[in-house]
Amino acid sequence: MAALDGPEINWAWFARRAPRIIAVYIILVLALRLLLSRFMEIDEAQFVGAVDFSWIYSNSHPPLYNWLVRLALELTGWNWVLSLALVRLSLLGLYHWLVFDTARRLAGDRAGVLALMASAFLPQIVWMSIQTTAHTVLVIAASIGMIHALALMRSGKGNIAYVWFGVWAAIGALAKYNFFIFLISFLVAALFTPSIRRQLFSRPFWISIAIFVVAFTPVVIASLKAPLAATAGRMAKLNQPAEYLGGIDLPYIGLDGFFSLIVSAVLWAGLAFIVYIIGRTRDHPRPPADGDADVRKLLLRTIFIGMAAFALLVLVADYHSVAQRYMAPILAPTAILLALYLPQILGARNLLFLSACMFVVAPVAFASVALFGTPRFTFPYDAVSSAIRAQNPAPASILSNRQDDAANIAVLLHWPPERGSASDIVIVWQDNDAPAEELLAQLPADALPTSPVTRVSAPVRNFSEELRTFSFQRFSSRSLVPDQSSGG
Repeated sequence: MAALDGPEINWAWFARRAPRIIAVYIILVLALRLLLSRFMEIDEAQFVGAVDFSWIYSNSHPPLYNWLVRLALELTGWNWVLSLALVRLSLLGLYHWLVFDTARRLAGDRAGVLALMASAFLPQIVWMSIQTTAHTVLVIAASIGMIHALALMRSGKGNIAYVWFGVWAAIGALAKYNFFIFLISFLVAALFTPSIRRQLFSRPFWISIAIFVVAFTPVVIASLKAPLAATAGRMAKLNQPAEYLGGIDLPYIGLDGFFSLIVSAVLWAGLAFIVYIIGRTRDHPRPPADGDADVRKLLLRTIFIGMAAFALLVLVADYHSVAQRYMAPILAPTAILLALYLPQILGARNLLFLSACMFVVAPVAFASVALFGTPRFTFPYDAVSSAIRAQNPAPASILSNRQDDAANIAVLLHWPPERGSASDIVIVWQDNDAPAEELLAQLPADALPTSPVTRVSAPVRNFSEELRTFSFQRFSSRSLVPDQSSGG
């Protein structure tokens, strides 16, 4: 790509415009999401019926993201798709700004821009976060926020830096429980880095501790009082075997889970690492690492300690599968590390071009799938909800074997579980077959059918126009409907 060579890059020019570029990008992606569909996908649907400002919800996550969704709902007049997209994409924009500003404070304008560019090669950031995920993007932002607070400490911001350190630690703890792997790894790495140990664990550190304790204690109390499944259910997903690793599933040790972790880590950050290594091949001599050597060591040690701790947990507990998002807080510093360890000169212009392409290609690909494929958030939920209302307009609780089906229909009807309660229950399932036994088992014991099975066929709401068939049946009961909150 030698044709892209030119005058030396004016990093200050890009740095001054980076916040505005981030804001414009997030606004455009938000507009795209709202134009593509007015229905929710699976990760978004988990919040329907779970935004009542509780300290603990049954999707085995801490409550902060649910609270943010509730605040957005109040601001938007309970427009679910707008609220959910607004929260997620605002947090994504916050992540981008924190990555940029942290690297800039640590090593100057070039590092800030390079860190922002590196995020374009992280699939969990550039691809997954614009279309799905929820708690993950919040926990990533919190992890970067702690590093940003450290950068404030290193630049002599005093007590305000420790306030922010405590705030971000509290946000992470209230976002997702795997944040604690990052938090503990970060603090252990700081203990082994003398200059940072002396600065971080000084007297003002009690400010951070106090903020964290005050914020997280109510969640601890609520968790101790709640059933174990409400706070530990997420771990069950680690027990789902990965088919491609079935041949090395040994008894009593999670060897298959260990290799799953390695594969997920490579998929999370491997592309960015390779691109940045290749970018330096044309630089002779190659520029030395940027910024404070102790901070670089701290971040690298944080990742190694966190990965080692996670790997040990997987091996000892005999877990089988580790999804990329589970390691999000541990690998969150990747973009900053790449910018500090692998600064570019000639390669930087190529990276600017490639990262810009990635930031454009990702939403275009997302739009193409939504417009011409059959993703779940294009299913004809409006046709199903209209048929349910036409048969009997009295409110009923919507129950389905898929939470996103129930949530979308309930929101369109403004029936439970979106809000309120009802004695009737409408069960909804896909295709022409009879409802699955698992769905019928969710009905209260005294539930009796009050209508025949009704089927609705309609095309998905995009250019593919593929037909989808839903069936529903109304029941009457005096008992409460079991809680469906499971999360994505």
